[in-house]
Amino acid sequence: MRAVHPLVLACAGLIAPAAWAQTSYRENIRPVIDAQCNACHNAEVRQGGLDLSTRAKMLRGGDRGPAVVPGDPEGSLLYAYLTHQRQPGMPLGGRKLPAETIARFAAWIRDGAGTEDAPAASASSHWAFQPPRRFAVPAVRNPEWQAHPVDAFLAAEHERLGLTPKPEADRYTLLRRLSLDLTGLPPTPEEAAAFAGDRSPDAYEQAVDRLLDSPRYGERWGRHWMDVWRYSDWYGSGLREVRNSHRHIWRWRDWIVASLNEDKSYARMIEEMLAGDEIAPTDPATLAATGFLARNWYRFNRNVWLFDTVESTSAAFLGVTLKCARCHDHKYDPFPQQDYYRFRAFFEPHDIRIDRIPGEPDQKKDGLARAYDSEPKDFGPDPEGGGNKVPPVYAKTYLFIRGDENEPDKDQEMQPGTPRALGGPDVKIAPVELPVEAFYPDVRPFVARDLMQVAQAGRAVAEEKLASLRASLDDARRRVSEPPPPEPVDFKSRIHPIFGQRCAPCHEGRNSRGGLSLASEQAILTGGRSGPAAVPGKSGSSLLVQLLRGEKQPRMPLNGPPVPEAEIAQIVEWIDRLPRKSPEEVLRETPNLITATEKEIAAIQAEIQALEARIRAEHAKYSRTPPADLDTLTAEAKKLERQANLLRAEENLFRAQTQMNEALAGQDQARDRNAAAAKRNLEAAVAALSKPADAYSPLGPSHPKISTGRRLALARWIASHENPLTARVAVNHIWMRHFGAPLVPAVTDFGANGKPPTHPALLDWLAVEFMESGWSMKKLHRLLVTSRAYRMESATPPPGDPSAAIDAGNTYLWRMNPRRLEGEAIRDSVLYVSGALDLTMGGPELHEVKDQDTPRRSVYFHITPDAQLEFLKVFDGADPTACYRRTESIAPQQALALANSTLSLEQARRLTDRLGAHPGQEFVRRAFFAVLARPASEVEMAKSTAYLERQAALARENGAPDGDLRARQSLVHALFNRDEFVTIR
Repeated sequence: MRAVHPLVLACAGLIAPAAWAQTSYRENIRPVIDAQCNACHNAEVRQGGLDLSTRAKMLRGGDRGPAVVPGDPEGSLLYAYLTHQRQPGMPLGGRKLPAETIARFAAWIRDGAGTEDAPAASASSHWAFQPPRRFAVPAVRNPEWQAHPVDAFLAAEHERLGLTPKPEADRYTLLRRLSLDLTGLPPTPEEAAAFAGDRSPDAYEQAVDRLLDSPRYGERWGRHWMDVWRYSDWYGSGLREVRNSHRHIWRWRDWIVASLNEDKSYARMIEEMLAGDEIAPTDPATLAATGFLARNWYRFNRNVWLFDTVESTSAAFLGVTLKCARCHDHKYDPFPQQDYYRFRAFFEPHDIRIDRIPGEPDQKKDGLARAYDSEPKDFGPDPEGGGNKVPPVYAKTYLFIRGDENEPDKDQEMQPGTPRALGGPDVKIAPVELPVEAFYPDVRPFVARDLMQVAQAGRAVAEEKLASLRASLDDARRRVSEPPPPEPVDFKSRIHPIFGQRCAPCHEGRNSRGGLSLASEQAILTGGRSGPAAVPGKSGSSLLVQLLRGEKQPRMPLNGPPVPEAEIAQIVEWIDRLPRKSPEEVLRETPNLITATEKEIAAIQAEIQALEARIRAEHAKYSRTPPADLDTLTAEAKKLERQANLLRAEENLFRAQTQMNEALAGQDQARDRNAAAAKRNLEAAVAALSKPADAYSPLGPSHPKISTGRRLALARWIASHENPLTARVAVNHIWMRHFGAPLVPAVTDFGANGKPPTHPALLDWLAVEFMESGWSMKKLHRLLVTSRAYRMESATPPPGDPSAAIDAGNTYLWRMNPRRLEGEAIRDSVLYVSGALDLTMGGPELHEVKDQDTPRRSVYFHITPDAQLEFLKVFDGADPTACYRRTESIAPQQALALANSTLSLEQARRLTDRLGAHPGQEFVRRAFFAVLARPASEVEMAKSTAYLERQAALARENGAPDGDLRARQSLVHALFNRDEFVTIR
């Protein structure tokens, strides 16, 4: 029988495409490689680092990257060199291969580049890279499990395996589970009792809706998504230099909470986080969402910054390990190395800046950290004035050979593109034209008002300083003829003991509150973040005395009894006797200071006039219809700013000359050192006087008028119904946090190296339902928590339970999984049940060492890879570098944290006071309801009552007058330490 050409068989559908690719390789590709390429590109020679002996080595490639990109001839270097599109054309020094041969190479690569040693892998064959399907809800025998689609999918597996699902949990357990899941806080005793007694058929659904409508829901689930999206406040070098993340990123956290509470579409949230500046370029609420990108900012290396951006985007939204293709083709998934750099190219132009907000012109104190597309730039000066440069923005994206940023392949610029294996809609990039308020944000009217207020406030300060200097001069003239002041008070023997007894816990040592240490006289004179604590000779205006007397809040010592007036009097005497400058010294120095301050006031007044002119000129220049007198306004602004600069330069020159004279009057080495510094200042002041003014200064920086639209195109591709991964990944995260285990075990690796879903049909059904419901997370929550599966008992089954023998790990969810609460929920619950929790929402991050003084929800406290609340660290708090799934450890420190911490002890006392001094059984009843949201059992009631009696008697034996109170406090504290309190059952 005559042989049939493989192409004919393939066209007739008689052999699979992979088999055709292998046959084509054996007959048409390998012989050409052996004859034309092997001499230079074999395992021993490897010219250019390239070995073409096996498919794996072709995919790995050489110095310029992978030789073959399966499915993409045009993106394959081998094809580019064979067609002579890249030089030198191959075969080196030989004639170009015939067009028919090159066409066979193209077809082979397009069909997956299969070989005998490694057949072509079909990207579409992997479950996660196919679009999710709405599978038919299976029919099951149990009618109670047929009514809800989630239950029906689970029941089908129960029936297949012979598993018996557990019954519904009791109503107290159910409400506590639901409340902790949706809000992170337990139900109140009143809520628990009302729910337990409500027998209306929709009581449970009403409770679900009430909790989803609570603002506490956004805080609870905001923390979950902050884990996934790697939330971190800025961190770097102390309080000075930001090196990672960005200042004021807490606005992104508040955006997350608000978006969840308003049930913003998950797809819209993705679009705003990746491209809020291109969607709504003048809306601060939307711009705050781009904190997702600001989080990845890294001062010292742009490539590290973009590596984190690519990784966090692909892992959080797509659940794939695209980072594995940074150095070579992905080992398991069909992502060639080019895919990584195409994905990076979406982010290449973006940068982060801080825009001003109303009422605060100093962006270091407050502002809006947001993304924008920048012009290419090299390392530049820090806008905050730091010593280190800020990162560059590169003009083009290149593939890094072997992932080495020092070896970019500059022969081939990478254009933005999504991984072909993932399919989805075509990515259409359209540039976005920006309004003036977006590319020149300081032209907004409130900026001008704030800048004027700052300038006017500066003038007021200078005028106050001038008045003070004149008063000091008059005082010095009077003091010349007065007797010398009394001897100073000895600080060490008379004053420090007072501080040691009253204030040492807060104001001595490394963690002095407010930066104020009371350990030495010099430390007090230096002061803390609020300035000097004592002013020599002026006790009445000294901050320390004002705080001790309660004239300023908070009174010192914090949370302690007031300092006796007799002791304050000693402190007042010490301050008033502190040595001041001699009148002769004041008479010598103050006249020059007065002259300098008068020059400063003149300069400030001129700067205010110049600022007014600059504002008029800039607003005219950027108005929709520039006025006819624009040139006049421009000239006026230039002239007035020049005059202001001259006055400021004259002031600086006078100060520099005064400094030089004082230095020359000094002694020895100090004189030489001070004179050198004074000379530099003098030269700078002289140079400023002669500096020409070619134009006036703008009100702030301007940015590109056009945004590339790259990130918006990517965001729309990710948030598309056609994307096979986005909805599945989101559903998997939400399912895991409700049921204790995800449907897909590796939450960030849905690829071939991850594990398949335990319930694939259910996952797909939920993903489609999620998208078709408008990507509503609240609807998805409601769907999941109203299932019978969610409401099952979680108790450990007894020995010999048939279901436990079949499915010991509860993979198929025949009972509910109990879960340890996260540290945030434990801390918040302790404060909530005691009545201490402050439910104020939002605002700047709270310092992590102030958690004892600030009973706010844990989500609002400062968190970085370097610092977070100690209590949260003990209970496996989030790691902001990567925390897609929390760990659950069991450690002695956790028991100690609840048994011995100030938090649990203080809140146990507070709750005891709230519960009241009731007789034994009544107090036990109230305590169980308050802490555990359920009544005590008969056994618990009897044992707890007996415990109260024993503890009270023991306290009285030890001479405590309040034995009954201590016994009640001890019982409440014991309930805080129950496993039940820190567990969702």
